Amino acid sequence: MRKSKSELKHLRHLKYIQTEIDENLHVVLKNISKYKGKSMKHVVREAIEEYVAKHEKEIEKDTFFEIIGSFETKEGNWSERKDWRD
Repeated sequence: MRKSKSELKHLRHLKYIQTEIDENLHVVLKNISKYKGKSMKHVVREAIEEYVAKHEKEIEKDTFFEIIGSFETKEGNWSERKDWRD
């Protein structure tokens, strides 16, 4: 099934992450997703959104984080480059 233009536009703004979690945490997430009738992906996304909302105010108050993203380099934005480890 082809995606609509609006769906494709939305996907361009998404960033993908990958991580490992403990097996017990995985079981709990799986059970929560079944209980709520949502995909595990959706439950994890909600958990991340809640965590960020809870902690972003702390970061905004820290003057160290005010400088992040305030510098330009001739190589571009290294935080989003796939070859940053090369």
